[in-house]
Amino acid sequence: MGWMSAIHLTPQQQAIVAHNHGPALVFAVAGAGKTTAMVQRIARLVREGVFPPEQILATSFNKAANSEIEAKLKQHPGGERVQVKTLHALGYLITREAHRRGYLPQVNPQALKEGLEALDRQLLYKTLAEARQRRVRYADELNRFDHEDFLNFVGACKGNLRYADLAAVQLPPAAQPIAGQAEPPKGLAWYLDFYRLYEAVRRQAGWLTFDDMLMTGWEVLTRHQDILAHLRQQHQCVLVDEFQDINLAQSEILDLLTWPHRHYMAIGDDDQTIYEWRGASPRFILDFDKRYEAQVYYMTENFRCKAPQVVLANRIIEHNQIRQPKRLGLTQGFAGATHLHQVSSAEAMAQHIATEITHALREGLTPTDLAILVRMYAQTPPIEQQLIIHRIPYEIVGGEPFYERAEVRLLLDYCQVAQVAQQFTDTGALPEEQASAFRRAWFAIYNTPTRYLTRAVAERIAEFVTKSHLPISRALAAAGQDAPDRMARPLRKLADDLTWLAGALRPARGTQPPAERILRQLEDRLQYMAHLRDSSSFPETGAAKASGVAAFLEYARGKGPLPSFLAHLTDLADNHRQVSADRNRPKVTITTMFRAKGLEWPMVFVPNCNQGTIPYERMASLEEERRLLYVAITRARQVVHLYALRDQPLSQFLQEAAALDTLEMMTALQRALSTEPNIWRTAEMVALAVVAQRFHLGDYFRCWWDAPRSRQQRLARLALRILASIEKHELGQQLAVQPEDQRLWRELAQR
Repeated sequence: MGWMSAIHLTPQQQAIVAHNHGPALVFAVAGAGKTTAMVQRIARLVREGVFPPEQILATSFNKAANSEIEAKLKQHPGGERVQVKTLHALGYLITREAHRRGYLPQVNPQALKEGLEALDRQLLYKTLAEARQRRVRYADELNRFDHEDFLNFVGACKGNLRYADLAAVQLPPAAQPIAGQAEPPKGLAWYLDFYRLYEAVRRQAGWLTFDDMLMTGWEVLTRHQDILAHLRQQHQCVLVDEFQDINLAQSEILDLLTWPHRHYMAIGDDDQTIYEWRGASPRFILDFDKRYEAQVYYMTENFRCKAPQVVLANRIIEHNQIRQPKRLGLTQGFAGATHLHQVSSAEAMAQHIATEITHALREGLTPTDLAILVRMYAQTPPIEQQLIIHRIPYEIVGGEPFYERAEVRLLLDYCQVAQVAQQFTDTGALPEEQASAFRRAWFAIYNTPTRYLTRAVAERIAEFVTKSHLPISRALAAAGQDAPDRMARPLRKLADDLTWLAGALRPARGTQPPAERILRQLEDRLQYMAHLRDSSSFPETGAAKASGVAAFLEYARGKGPLPSFLAHLTDLADNHRQVSADRNRPKVTITTMFRAKGLEWPMVFVPNCNQGTIPYERMASLEEERRLLYVAITRARQVVHLYALRDQPLSQFLQEAAALDTLEMMTALQRALSTEPNIWRTAEMVALAVVAQRFHLGDYFRCWWDAPRSRQQRLARLALRILASIEKHELGQQLAVQPEDQRLWRELAQR
């Protein structure tokens, strides 16, 4: 075991590295160094000849994580021959081998290529064309549905082995209890019919999409024992990182692959299961030890965060019921900070964030050291405005600036179309540049919310306006004359809405109404937010878009009439481009808590820690929402800034953790450890004697405290005297003194 000490492995890591055969489950908390343990275990297995490197499979969920594993393995003899793949890449190999053996003759060889993420969109367009040619009964729905939402629905179905037509698949008997029939989302019954057609078009084209790598891969293994035997022989030892994120298809592929040897190690953290709405489930990792009678290991020492983050994160996550009990263990000391700022408004919050970032940059941090983690992108408008004002370059990872988001642009497109109506009323003419702008805006709005207007009808209306120079109200009336009643009524309603909007945009007696009032009335007439919520298969997606609209309406408050507001948005866009256009320039990261998992920064900002946002009021899983905040806090290496609006209830997660009291006690303990006792107040004395154990920091003081031995002994003896005084004055119950408090300090005093 000497070599293990030489590379500074902790006892917890050493136990994992020393595991040879059979199933094993590793609960690895955030920042525990699990990649290091995983790589060191593989290196030892190769070095000692336990398994040939070619028969070891190391897998994680994304190419970036796999690249890190590969790079570290190459530093060890034979490590470059270890198989490192994503689970999707494993599915690709299965389907490719099945095709090579003639089991998937219908598959087009050109489709068997890695990097198939874009193929699903091509397939969607082919399916749309086929649906329109067939004149399916839900054809009108196809003119306005969210493509991304439907593809997410299909991906979730395939990841959880939910078939478009289960009976037609005729799975082997052993596989039938595992798979299931897909069910349409509430309010979107036609999704199932379209899913069936999507699959029919896919089979006819001989395509396999990215999601089919898992579903078809599992199906191949259930049908063809020769391929399964071949793969089992190739993969005698399997290690799976981020196991908390797997779905049913991945779980069952791994189950088949590792039988009967079960040299199978799952590594993950159920407290970081944050993709339940996409098909992941904590039950796969929580039930692993029972399913496989696995040896269970723990990696609880956190090598990323400082004490305030560790303590607050522990106090938050311990309120979840569906979890493996464990705590983050402190190793990195008390130098960092976690602040909970309670501010008067969203604007004040944004200003505070921009000011803190400016200060941090002056102190030597770079923009890439800073991240703003939001629950949803609807939170960003005031933050983006302040970053632009302060000329701080930023990047929205996985999203767009708020003024470019499709759900926001749609309201502005209505205004663009109404302005054309107003132009006709005022001048009776439509200049060419306005005709072009009208066509773009018109085709964005004509079927949102749903009006069951066909593209052909929309084209006729556009021609009436741009070629025949009819006012939009007359163009809509002309189109409705011979239209069926289900189109005629929406056309009349649209004409009424646009006439109202054109009138609202016209100054009355020299004054113009505020942009906020017009936009709110427009949203109310359209019932646009309700439409967004109801037209998504995932509550997360539709509700987030609706919240984005609500945030945009709020952002318009106090920014003058609509022309002034539109000019303001144009200026924001121009200034943002000037500050952030250089791709090589370091930028502050704005991203969601979901996308932040697996990443870390020295300083993290978490806005809107209020009930209704964290947890988000429209999400069903309160425990997943709590995990999200836990993940956000544990992204920071040094400092976390949490923000809450003073006039709204504080997040229940922070209330449960008694966050204000907890952080105040941690500050007192930090002062006690960094100052001399002669200037301590009562708070520092109590913090040293009692709080250290109350927050389960005993192991830090035993194993990781880097103060000189003499100071450790001096403070330990002082803590014992404080505890004796507490007992003398019968304050032990009031201060929640425990027997372990004396035990810790007596142990340290006697070193």
